[in-house]
Amino acid sequence: MSPPDPTPTPKLFYRNLNSVRVSVYASIDGVFGWANGWRIDGDVYGPHCRLSDTLPARIKLQDLGPGNSPLSSAIVPDPCPWSAELPATYKVTTNVRQKDELIQSDVQQIAFKTLTTKANKLELTDLNGFTKRWVLRAAAGTVNSALSDGGDECRELRLSRIIIAPGTDDCSRATEEGLWIIAVCDPTESGVQQQLDSLSQWPCVACCILPAGTDLRNIERPDNLLLGTYLTNNQEVPEWAEIIIADAVNPVEFNSRWDSSVIPVIAHQLTSYNNDRNAREQCAALQASLAPQTNYAGYVISKQPLY
Repeated sequence: MSPPDPTPTPKLFYRNLNSVRVSVYASIDGVFGWANGWRIDGDVYGPHCRLSDTLPARIKLQDLGPGNSPLSSAIVPDPCPWSAELPATYKVTTNVRQKDELIQSDVQQIAFKTLTTKANKLELTDLNGFTKRWVLRAAAGTVNSALSDGGDECRELRLSRIIIAPGTDDCSRATEEGLWIIAVCDPTESGVQQQLDSLSQWPCVACCILPAGTDLRNIERPDNLLLGTYLTNNQEVPEWAEIIIADAVNPVEFNSRWDSSVIPVIAHQLTSYNNDRNAREQCAALQASLAPQTNYAGYVISKQPLY
């Protein structure tokens, strides 16, 4: 049987991430049936991290046996999750074969993201398996400006970036050099699904933001991608929202509405700033203006409205 044209790049995903191990999978769907001799082999190689001296290891992908389509996995020991402080990634080589004939080889990148929500907080788990609260502080700007020094100042300040419609180059550099991104998506495009699928590949994307009125009923939400809603005035929180981003114009009114939220709330404010250190000071000032009423999941600023 001749191979279908074109042969797709295998899809990579992972499950059961903990401090001891993680299972990495490679699969292809459609007409590439296991019964017709299609198989995937290869390996997972890593971690790779410019800020760490950890020696990489190579783990083989093993075929998981009969099924509707080929599926292979590798159990990676002592996985290193991605963070701005330790931006670790792994290279996955996949070889697609039919009856032992090599049809296609690909090299892709995968990383393990532990950022998640718990009640009204954000949480991050480190490589030792310790989970702690993570407070987002971010300023709108560019990836290039944040990483002009290799990201050292932003890491020191624990400052992330709000990026309007980040592209592949932005996400690739932020992943490699260690910078959390809050991605502001364009709801007017017909390709909302494509935007979310693309951004879900990058561990540096802390969350994607969409306006509250965005209709996601026909959207398949990717794994490992938090969705935030940007609210103005008295808009209702959409059911798809995992995080709320709201303008903190009046601290009293903001606290009155959001201090009892059951999902994470990130306070946003329009303000001016001329460098990252000044931006971090503005985030702290925003937090101070809302405390001691409560502690929110994040404090972010921009010079222009997000939408």
